[in-house]
Formats: sequence, structure tokens, C-alpha cells
Amino acid sequence: MRRAWLYCLGLLALNAWICHELFTAEFLHNLSSNEAAIEALARFFREHRAHYEWFPWFNGGMPIEFAYQPLLPLLSALTSALTGWSDVRALHAVVATAYCLAPVTLFLFAWDYSESMAVSLTAALTLSVASPAAMLVRALRIQTGPWGDLRLYNIVHYGEGSHALGAALLPLALLFLRRAVVYGGARNLAAAAALCGITVLASPFGAIGIVLGSVSIVLAEGRGLKTVLFTGLASWCWISPWLPPSLIVTMKGGTWSAWGLLTIRTGVIALAAFALLALVWFGTRFLRRPFHRFTCLFAVWMCAIPLGYFWFGLRVVPVPYRYQIELEMLLCLLFGILAAYGLSHAGPRVRAAAIVVLCLAGARQANVYRHYMGGLDDKVNIRQTVEYKVTDWIDRNLPGQRTMVAGDTEYLFNVFSNNPQFSAGTGTTAPNPTQLMTVAAIYRGQNAVLWLKVFGNQAVYVPGPASPDAYHSYADARMFEGVLPVLWHEADDTIYAVPQRSPSLAHVIPRAAVVGRQPRGEQDVEPVRAYAAALDDPSFPLADLAWKDPSHGAVRARMDREQVVSIQITYDRGWRASVRGRDVPVSRDKLGLIVVEPGCDGDCQVDLFFGARPEMRICRTLSVMATLAALALLVRRASRA
Repeated sequence: MRRAWLYCLGLLALNAWICHELFTAEFLHNLSSNEAAIEALARFFREHRAHYEWFPWFNGGMPIEFAYQPLLPLLSALTSALTGWSDVRALHAVVATAYCLAPVTLFLFAWDYSESMAVSLTAALTLSVASPAAMLVRALRIQTGPWGDLRLYNIVHYGEGSHALGAALLPLALLFLRRAVVYGGARNLAAAAALCGITVLASPFGAIGIVLGSVSIVLAEGRGLKTVLFTGLASWCWISPWLPPSLIVTMKGGTWSAWGLLTIRTGVIALAAFALLALVWFGTRFLRRPFHRFTCLFAVWMCAIPLGYFWFGLRVVPVPYRYQIELEMLLCLLFGILAAYGLSHAGPRVRAAAIVVLCLAGARQANVYRHYMGGLDDKVNIRQTVEYKVTDWIDRNLPGQRTMVAGDTEYLFNVFSNNPQFSAGTGTTAPNPTQLMTVAAIYRGQNAVLWLKVFGNQAVYVPGPASPDAYHSYADARMFEGVLPVLWHEADDTIYAVPQRSPSLAHVIPRAAVVGRQPRGEQDVEPVRAYAAALDDPSFPLADLAWKDPSHGAVRARMDREQVVSIQITYDRGWRASVRGRDVPVSRDKLGLIVVEPGCDGDCQVDLFFGARPEMRICRTLSVMATLAALALLVRRASRA
């Protein structure tokens, strides 16, 4: 046991030596990744510890659980609060720790399951100093070469911090899940449920890994289906406030429909994958060790998903090309099994020579990785970038006003600014499909000015063809020239003003102007014409919207009973409104925005509050019940002991 923990410390030290610059890094040359969006979330959690239920910065606003998997930004916020580091440095410290932990957790899983120090240590060391995925897939060698550190490259250049954290937690979750299946016990069940939930909160890829790993454990052991199902249900109940059914439905629709996966071809591919799994299961029944059966079965999935995409262009699941670290973990386990088998059956001289060769190759690779990290550690002076200049100008000159920011800048924007954005975030979890449709319409130049106006944008940033922006989202970067006034211009980057009668997101309008039919597409503007006219009508009083915190606001206006307040924020059933302590109706228009009917004559103040909707109250109850049940099981076990 002591020797195993010494190996863990050695693996930690090796990986920390490889990536030690990442622990203290500030901004890197990865501004086109979504890492900055996670940094913005971390800042939001740090600054709004008690009132974070509503997240106003992305996609017109959303419940916080729709923003992103919360574990990495929460850990980053905690690290920043405890150390005083910037949110960027804190995030990199957490991600560097996850990078170092992945070989350690793989070692612990393999050691616990295989009971072979040779297998587990070989697999962990291979993951530390080799990239099997880059060796197998030519497309992955473009930046790293066959000997570069693909895990580290994906973290630094593509912002795969959440994925790296989920991958580091996955072996621990499967370790205790396997122990719960084989040995039972309250401690194993509670740990399995907790770690499965935490892995899912780290990364959506963790959920796929948990499901496929669970199936592989059940098939390898020939038992445990009820245990796995019970653990999965308990795990979901525990994390359900962060993964409610409404979010699951939104992700399922957004992700699968976006990639066009629900096709006959996909069904045939899925059937072929299951047939292959059945064939491997049948072929591995004759292996004596369950660990060997598990590794072969799990490897079928974790190899088929990314390799099926890279080699044959097949999409078995959404974004299959991102399952690279899972592929590497399974290939390292397979290599560990084969290497241990070969060494155990070799003669003493051959075994000694092989070990020396492997050690020398590993030492060389560790040195290659160390130098490779030195090349990746390309820091950037953030204040000299166009992304920062755009953000700083908007934050100083249009404080608190909604803007549409495109490209790299939309990720970085809320690291520095509190202004709400009309886009940003991830489309797969955006709760308002009309907002997503409208963003796409603006990028294509389809009734762009009208859509910008009706969703309350005060300005729009457009990177031109010569801009350093990586995305160039607009079909025609000159579409607003001569149409909208220029607020700021530098090189080929421009901020345009969107003419609005008021900078507020709250507007007094007649009931008849409320959008009563959902637009059928970006060209269908007839439903919003009356609403757009009401926004510009000077006969209607202006409304002021002020926020106490992200979940509490107040609208002040002079109005009559036949008028309503339109608030250009995404509607959710958690929104409540009151006037002088009297609850007033809150509803959703056909653009997915908030409509309040205060029933006021004269001066009126509408107090807005976002709280738990019925679904969330149920989820929180389930989470508390799951926690209490786990504690009761642990206390009962302790009392028996």
C-alpha cells in the first residue's frame, strides 16, 4: 500500500514538472477557445456567492444551470477567493491539477481492479509521457506531431479544461462503481454515486464515460445491473439541481439536432457498434480476469467513437472527435496489460532489457513533453488585443447595456465586463430557440437591424475580414456600413450603435403590441412589426430597469392599466413580479421574452425576482433526500462496525 502511494506521488511530480508553467499562467494565446467563458463564469460565482440563480451575461439571460457544467468554474472561483489570484490564473491552476491527476487516478483504478502493479504503473506512465491518439490519427499530429503532448495541447489551445477535469475524475468514479458492484457496502455505494455525479458536473463527456464504463463493468463482471441503475439514479437525484430534466431536454434537442444525428444511417451505425460490442463480449468471456474483459469492452466504445470519426467520418455520438483523452486512457490500459503479459513471460535478460528500453524511452519522452510545454506557454499581453480593446470600450461607454459581440471577443467579454450579451455561451444549452435563430439571422444579414432592435441590443461589434478574430462570424462584415452609426473603429474592427429610444431592457407597450405569434424563421418579421413600432413610439413612457443583484431587479415607469411591461430577457417560470407587495402576472411572449402585467395607473414600481420554479424545488428536494439517505447508510455502517 505504501509503495502504491509513493508511485502516486511520483506520477504527480512527473506531470507537475512537465506542466508547471500552467499553474501560474495568466492569459495564453487561446482567445479563440471557450476557456474565457469558463473564466467569466468563475468570476460570476466569486462575485455573486448568494444570488447566482439567474445568469444574465449569455444568450439574453438564463438560469445558472443552463450556462455550463459548474464544477470547473466553481473550483476556480473558490481557488481565486482563497488565494487572491485572478480568475484566469486560478482556472489554470485547477486545470493543471486535473492534468496531473489523470495518470494518478488511472493508476488507482487499474491497481484496484487488476491488482497488478505492473499493469497499473505502466498504463499511468504511458499516459504521462505518450499520446497514442496522435500516433493513430494523422489529423491530430498537425500541431503536436506523433510525440507531442496532445492532452496538454488540447488544454492550452482549445480550452479543454472541463474535459480534462472530467477525464481525471472518471477513473475514480468507475473505481468505486466497480467496488459497489463486486463488494457492495454503503461506503462504496455513496462514493460511487457522489463521484459519478461530480464527474458529470465537470464535463458532459464524463456522462458518456460513466454510462459506457458502467455497461462495461456489468458485462465484465456478469452482475451488478441493479447496483449500477440504483447508483445512477441516486447520483442524478443528488446533482439534479444542476442537471434538471428541462436542461437534459434542451441539451438533447440542441446537440443531436445540431449535428443531424437522428438518421437511418446513424441507427445502422449504432446497431453495428452494438453488434461489435456483443462480439467482443462473447470473445472475452474466456479471459480469466474481469479487468481484462472490462478493458476490452470499454475500449470498443472509447476507440470506436473518435476513431470511427477520424478514420471513417462516422458520428455515433455528438462531437465524437473530442473523445481523445478517453481514447488515450483506454489505449494506455491495453498497453499496460500487453506489456505486463509480455514481461511476465519473457526470460530474465529479455525482461531486463525491455524494462531498460521502456525506461529510457519514457525518460526521453518526458523531456520532450517538458520542452513541448515550454513552447505552448506563449503568454499574451491581453490589454494589447483587439478583444480587450472592444470589451474595455463598451464597458466604459455603454455600462450595463446589452450588446451583440461576435467571435473571440464574446468569450472574453464577461471576464472584464458585466454587460449582458445577446449571444455568447453555448448554443446547445441556450433555453430560448428564438434567440438562437435570431443570432444566426443577424450573422447572415437577414433583417439584422430589426432583430437587433427587438432584442434590446444597444451596439453590435463586427470584426472585419482583416481582423485577427478567428471566427469571422458575419457573412458580410460590411453589412452595417452606411446603415448604423459607427461608435468605435480600429484597423478592421468596428462597433456600431443600434438606434434605440431607450438603453433599458424594460419597455412600456400596449397589450396589442405583445408578440403573439412565434416567427417561423428569420424572414418572418410580421409578428414583431407592432412590437418594434411600440419600442420607437415616443407617446409611450420610458421605463427604467435597475438591478440589485442578478436575480433581483426593479422596473420604474409611469403607465396605465391597459399597458404592460416588456422586458427583453429570456422568460423562465422562475420569474416573479410584484407591485407594492401584490403579485402580478408574468408571462412569456412569442419571442421568449418576459411580459409583466402590473395593472398600474400612474407611477409604478415592479419588483422582479427570480427564484426556484416547481421543477427546481422538486430537484432540490431529491438532492437533499439523496444526501440524507447516503449519510444514513454511512452512519448505519459505522454503528454496525
